[in-house]
Amino acid sequence: MRLKDMRLVEMNDKKFDFLIVLGATEQHGPFIPFGTDTYIIDHLVERLESIDPDLVVLPTMEFSRSEEHAGFPGTVYLRANTLKLVLRDICFSLKDVANKILITTFHHNEPYVLEFMKESELKNIFLLEVFDDQDDKKIEGLIDGPCDDHAGNTEICNMLAIDEKLVVRPKDDYRKVKIEEPFSEDDLSLKSKDGIADNHPEWRIDKEVGQKILDIYFERMVLNYKNIIGG
Repeated sequence: MRLKDMRLVEMNDKKFDFLIVLGATEQHGPFIPFGTDTYIIDHLVERLESIDPDLVVLPTMEFSRSEEHAGFPGTVYLRANTLKLVLRDICFSLKDVANKILITTFHHNEPYVLEFMKESELKNIFLLEVFDDQDDKKIEGLIDGPCDDHAGNTEICNMLAIDEKLVVRPKDDYRKVKIEEPFSEDDLSLKSKDGIADNHPEWRIDKEVGQKILDIYFERMVLNYKNIIGG
């Protein structure tokens, strides 16, 4: 259930498991929107609610640590310390009514969430992950090559499955530039002019593949969720 839809009487004398959802507002190249990471994590969380309708989901935070895309206009980001402070205040405000506080994200905020958890005096905070190296191998099999690091085949496929109206399909002759370690420096614009980091030699864009990839992410999310909550 969504916290913003609840009434005070539903909160009195009870404790809940809460979910903090971190999206992002950052460039995703010429083919998919700035809100791609937000659309994807919202899609996964909406499916998670059907697994546990008693989970209380906070409104999605659409800004997070996206400083690596600051070289592209339109990217809106929080610095790492700011993100951790925001998480601290949110968790502190929930501490008296929370059994567990979970934090999930599709954008790669995990290192900063883990830093925050380590520094926090609260011990009931957990990172709910959707990625796993084993899953990458499954996804690579679906597209016959490497997953993109940003704004390429897999994310375009995901967005096609979520809302194809928001996607412009790349033309076959749109050339991708191979980039080694695109985020070794904290500014992708130094290595990619169009904001894409995808070393797959071909475009593999397919709506059904996108849904299968989302299903892989969701299966991992549910597995990790059950490990945290129990059951």
